[in-house]
Amino acid sequence: MANDMNALARLATRWWVPLYRISWNMLGNTGEAAAVTEETLLRHVRSAKPADLPVPISLYRLAAWLAVVRRRSGVPPLGRRSTTLRALDLLDDRDRAALVLRDGEQLPVEEVANILGTSAADVRARVHRARLVLAGRIHAIGAASFQSVA
Repeated sequence: MANDMNALARLATRWWVPLYRISWNMLGNTGEAAAVTEETLLRHVRSAKPADLPVPISLYRLAAWLAVVRRRSGVPPLGRRSTTLRALDLLDDRDRAALVLRDGEQLPVEEVANILGTSAADVRARVHRARLVLAGRIHAIGAASFQSVA
């Protein structure tokens, strides 16, 4: 048990911030993002079998997957949402994950493809589609917000 706690402390020290950032960008909810980050680290430490993937890819994959599961469970975001977060909420889960990992974390396309278990071409297509949808949604949400104020 002490070894698990030491391993968790070392892992959390190194990986909490990037995993939390991915989780928050996927969920837009601080409490849920913290829960996903904690669950990711605990699952990694308690995993009986070592991952076939490098640690960063394994952690990013698990965090993205857990965030998608939480998104699909319908946990509502808390508080007032920014235009960008409301637009992100409208993206497909895999498109959002590709965008968050590629643009938010600035990971190389090949690494994002490995994390998401897909091809580099699929990642490029998903990120491009997400950027287009996001730009259109931000414009539409912003225009609607501006009209409601005027």
